[in-house]
Amino acid sequence: MNNTHQPFFCIPLSKLEDFLQDSIYFRDTRARTRFPSLRHGEDNIGNERLYVFDRFLMHHDYVIQKSSGRRFVEITNDKNEIHRSGNVIPGAMTVSKIILPLEILIPELEIHNVSIKFTGSSIYDEKTKDIFSFQFVNHEQIQINVNTFQSQETVAKTVITGRINPFREKTTKVKEEDVNETKLNIVREYLGTLAIEGEAYIQKDHYRDYTYPLSYIATLPSAAIVKQMEGNGGMINMLKMDFGNVEMIPITDEKGPEVKLERARQRTSFNKIITEIVNGVVTYYRGLAIVNPVARFRNPAKSVILPAK
Repeated sequence: MNNTHQPFFCIPLSKLEDFLQDSIYFRDTRARTRFPSLRHGEDNIGNERLYVFDRFLMHHDYVIQKSSGRRFVEITNDKNEIHRSGNVIPGAMTVSKIILPLEILIPELEIHNVSIKFTGSSIYDEKTKDIFSFQFVNHEQIQINVNTFQSQETVAKTVITGRINPFREKTTKVKEEDVNETKLNIVREYLGTLAIEGEAYIQKDHYRDYTYPLSYIATLPSAAIVKQMEGNGGMINMLKMDFGNVEMIPITDEKGPEVKLERARQRTSFNKIITEIVNGVVTYYRGLAIVNPVARFRNPAKSVILPAK
């Protein structure tokens, strides 16, 4: 419980407009008590804010169209045909829909670890719901549990840990003249596939953020795994990313971030793959993926690969 009577952070409500097709709303189980977790107010220049004092829920409803999924896998270079010719939403896209809203709505959030377990497949053109449960270990440390539902079935469970860093702007400073415009446009296109306004991540309250979104970084291992497995990537059962306390990757290098993979274990039932995200000679992030070579999909009677018309 927050005993300081000071908010952990605040959410700029104007940023909800950047989610062009999605619905995001908040639940406060203590709303009718003397000490609600969420309080609506304004900052000193009249901008609407939602001030956060204790644990709360955030609901995110959306539909991913197949055309958006195809654009997404083109940008992330995922060659898995079940996302192109088929009707299965890329797991990386589900991950993006979880992490990116946090990066946009809570720019002070410094994400340290993401662990997601896929329990089923998601299908294009069906309503998906993410329910975020925010819990505070102390005034800085935060844990966010996310359950993802489609057709009233749980398709993913995610745990995100991090801390609130009010001075995070200093760790993301990149001079505008150093920005690689080609790579920046790729980030804008990536946001577009998720039905998010192209400047939503880049334009923060008082500065422009020219670093790669962690949500985008988290998509890269999936495409690299598919490539290594010669297009037969199967289904990622679990993905863990350790972002630690390192600096964000600036959008300056011509090559951009790359993925290094090491197959730590190969079995008939699963593959355990160690991942690293590097930029130049610097290793920024590490992770782990568990991949099922043969995926089992929801609604097996429904063809995963749609017939040609």
